[in-house]
Amino acid sequence: MSTVQINHSTMPAYLNEALTPMSLNEELVRIRIQEAQRFAEEQRLANRLAAAQRWRRLSRWAGRRAARFDL
Repeated sequence: MSTVQINHSTMPAYLNEALTPMSLNEELVRIRIQEAQRFAEEQRLANRLAAAQRWRRLSRWAGRRAARFDL
């Protein structure tokens, strides 16, 4: 029976790419942070749109009101 001796310095390919459990966690955190930043940016854009729509409605209302009193 022949035995195969494994060299302990041999690392799988994925570990050679510096993908350790700690860096995997760091990568997941980085992805979460990017998603949170993307969500925050989308919320800012949505809030700006809603504010623009409110100001537009207010402007139209003020224009109609001014026209009523403009004799």
